[in-house]
Amino acid sequence: MLALLLTALMFSRGLSMDSRGTSFTTAFPENIAFYFPKTYNLLKITVLFNDTAVNITSLANGNSTTKSGVSNGTILTLNLTKDVEEYRFVPSNKSFRITSNKNITVLSVSGWEGRFQSHVVEPDQNLGTVYQVPLLNIQFTNNQFQAPATLLFNLRLMIINAADKDNTVTIKKVDPSGQSLEDKVTLGPLSLIQIKTNVSVKEINAEFNVSVILTHPCLDGINCSCNMVRSQLKPQSSGDQIATFPVPPIFNITQIQVTTKRPFRVAQGVYSVQNSITVYNSTDILPLFSNNLNQNFLISTSVPVTLHLISPGLILDIMSTSMFSGCFLVDFNSTQSGALVIANTSSTSGVQINDQPLASNVMWRILNGTGFSWAMVEAQQIGTIWHQTDKIGVYMIERLDIWTIYGSPAITLGMTPDRSGCLLNSENFVLGDDKMSWSLSREYCMETADELATLNTLDNQNKLSLYLAQEEVTDGWISLRRSLYSTNWYWKSEDHSPPNVTFTYWAYGQPEKPEKGLCASISLDTPTKFMWKSARCCSENKPVCFNRPKYFSFNKTVHQMLNGSSEESA
Repeated sequence: MLALLLTALMFSRGLSMDSRGTSFTTAFPENIAFYFPKTYNLLKITVLFNDTAVNITSLANGNSTTKSGVSNGTILTLNLTKDVEEYRFVPSNKSFRITSNKNITVLSVSGWEGRFQSHVVEPDQNLGTVYQVPLLNIQFTNNQFQAPATLLFNLRLMIINAADKDNTVTIKKVDPSGQSLEDKVTLGPLSLIQIKTNVSVKEINAEFNVSVILTHPCLDGINCSCNMVRSQLKPQSSGDQIATFPVPPIFNITQIQVTTKRPFRVAQGVYSVQNSITVYNSTDILPLFSNNLNQNFLISTSVPVTLHLISPGLILDIMSTSMFSGCFLVDFNSTQSGALVIANTSSTSGVQINDQPLASNVMWRILNGTGFSWAMVEAQQIGTIWHQTDKIGVYMIERLDIWTIYGSPAITLGMTPDRSGCLLNSENFVLGDDKMSWSLSREYCMETADELATLNTLDNQNKLSLYLAQEEVTDGWISLRRSLYSTNWYWKSEDHSPPNVTFTYWAYGQPEKPEKGLCASISLDTPTKFMWKSARCCSENKPVCFNRPKYFSFNKTVHQMLNGSSEESA
């Protein structure tokens, strides 16, 4: 059923490589026009790590909401009124800044009369200073969206200053005669401006990072339906690596708009110079493909670009394989929802939803010419879709009413696949800044990481060598020490792992007699192969700390309204 609903998808946003961050800047565009006064706006914040502190500040009134000591898996929701929406075309301070002491994700939700649309807010580190604005074919749009030309020409760009200082923004345009024009505006700290695109705006160029949202408050769709649309644009791409875009074949594709500022080559199928065509600027590239993607659902480009798939009622940023990840969070606000999953055909069995494999009745369909397959997966209100060994692509699909569906790429939680679950952070070793005793080193590591490093296997020893190979040459404490009673060596681990020593990596002549030292240090020097030696516990070395892998606790998700009430999900 969900596959049939996709033909009515409205407007979607782009996806960066990682949706997690500690600082976010966003705003709410006008929602469903002025004649629907009862609209709803929400900020939904997913906490990924224990003991997280979150602050939400409204720049318009200075109000600040803070929540401290929040646990992994908690969803914080802040309800906002229609007053937060910006409908004017003037500089404004109707923006929000969300900050935290540990990584979180932010979902912005707008709705009216039970219809909700979600929009993944990009963290500030994913923003940029240069944005190419997609060029919509107005004649096509008028015919397919069944909207008056005045509506289409009034698509808007909301430009939000993500810097805590004044930011000069240059708006580059082209008039009907082809003449280049520029407007400049200076935005105050975290302020915004909304402008009409008039299909003439080609580029946004800022002094410091900005967020750019393409939006319309009430774009006519089909059967007299009206829907707000918004798409957070991605900054101009850089690099020279080949990009590949698997395209789900369920869409009635009418255009594929590319945004770029430099010439590149594009191919249908696997990229090669022989089968590619040069494209010089932002344009619709669909006419370049002889079979209109009916036989081969892979687009390849010689450099990274942004592709917008356009279909009747649909504008969708297509995920390149470089944006595929090990784990995604799906967060739905309507009862008829699901996820579109793209995975390697040879490993579809590795796709998991929460802590279970996909249901046996999920039907995988091959994407010709790509090596990938796709499937529609019915999902819970919130959950994770992840893969044990490979990266996948996931889109969130929500039904708003009988005619209208909203879709967007899902929230990226973890880049690296892992057999144990939705991996947020891989295990790692960290060297402390200051020298201290063994006991103080243990306390330091318990406060700033998980524990003092335990090297009880050759694999752990080799991992530490890789992590700390570039550190300064010094000695560091590990969690190995002697018993005061028996003088036998044991591991002082904080995760209740066996204390007995089954693996050692002593340097020549080590360890020395107990009276020479009851604790063990490691030489952080590549030529000496990171070997161990005994040392007096009161002597000073740098602590070698270890962080265990962190996973998202999807089975312990708790919803908390920021007014104090909470509800735990099953």
